[in-house]
Amino acid sequence: MEQRTVVGRFGGPEVVEHVSHPGPAPRRGRVRVRVTHASVGSTDVLARRGGYLLQPTPGFTPGYDLVGVLETTTPDAAAQGLTVGTRVAACLPRMGSHTTSVLVSPRSLVAVPDALPSEVAAALPLDAVTAGLAFRLARLSPGDPLLVQGASGPVGSLITQRAVAAGHPVLGTASLANRGTVESFGATWLDYRDPGLVARVRAATAGGAAAAVDHTGSNEVRAAVASGGTVVRLSFVGRPGRERRDTFTGSLATLSRAAARPRERLVSVPAFVATRPDRARALLAGELARIVRGELRAPAVEVLPFADARAAHARVDRGLAGAKLVLAM
Repeated sequence: MEQRTVVGRFGGPEVVEHVSHPGPAPRRGRVRVRVTHASVGSTDVLARRGGYLLQPTPGFTPGYDLVGVLETTTPDAAAQGLTVGTRVAACLPRMGSHTTSVLVSPRSLVAVPDALPSEVAAALPLDAVTAGLAFRLARLSPGDPLLVQGASGPVGSLITQRAVAAGHPVLGTASLANRGTVESFGATWLDYRDPGLVARVRAATAGGAAAAVDHTGSNEVRAAVASGGTVVRLSFVGRPGRERRDTFTGSLATLSRAAARPRERLVSVPAFVATRPDRARALLAGELARIVRGELRAPAVEVLPFADARAAHARVDRGLAGAKLVLAM
C-alpha cells in the first residue's frame, strides 16, 4: 500500500515537499490509522525553519495532531472500544502526522465524538492537551486570579475559557485587534505591549496573580505573580537563528526554579504524551467532550488540501489570527 508523506527540510515554505513510499509495515502493539485531517501550527513552521529543539535534523515529517479512521485493531484497542472504522484523534509523542497513514499505539488514541467535525477535532489535540496540562500545573485555588499571556491564541483561549468557567478572574494579554476576543471569553484584556503591564497586573490582583501561563519565556512575568504563586511556561521566544539554544537554556532555567518563589513549571506535551499516555488520552478526551458540550469554544478552522502543504506553511508563516489551518488528506 503506497502512502504520501510531507517531508520538511530547513528553510522557507519552498522546502516542503511530498514523497510517495510504501506504507508502514505492521508492528506489534501498534494500530494503523488512515489519516484524514492534520493541523499545521506554529511548531511545524518552527521545525521547518530549523528552530525547534525536538526536531534538530532536516528530512522529517511535521505534525503532532491527527484525525483519522482506524484500519487495524489490537486487543488493547478493542478494550478501549476502538474497532476498525472508528474515527479517532491523537496527539503524537513525536512529529509525523502529515502523512496518509500512521502506525500508533492505541494508548494515544481517543474516539472522536460524533458531533465534532473531523477538521475541528484535528485542530485541537496538541493545543487542548497543552491547555489542560497548563491549567492543572497552575494549581489554582477557588477564586484565584490568573494571568494568561496570548489569551486570544489557540492555547491561551482554551486556558482562558477553562479558568473563567471555573470562577477565576483572568487577565489576558493580546493585541488591541484581539481585545474583543479576549473580552468575549469573560477575561480582562491587557495590551501585551504595555510597558506598565506588570504594574497593572499587580494592581488588579492586590499584589500579583496566583499564577501565570506564559509562552514568551520573559522573566518579567515572574514579577506579575505573587510570591507563593506559579509561573507555567509553555514555550520560549528564541532569538532568530538561536531558537533551539534559547529554548534549551530557558527550559533549564525553569526547571531550576521548581522550588523558587514564585515556582515555575514547564509544559512539554511530547514528553507528557510519551511517558503518561493514559493521562494524556484522558485529558484529550475530556477536552473534546467540553467542546461538544459547549463549555469551550473551538477555534475557527481553515481547510486546505493535503497537496497544498507548502501553501499551508506559507499561510502560517504570515500569521493566521484567530484561526487554525488543517490539511485534508
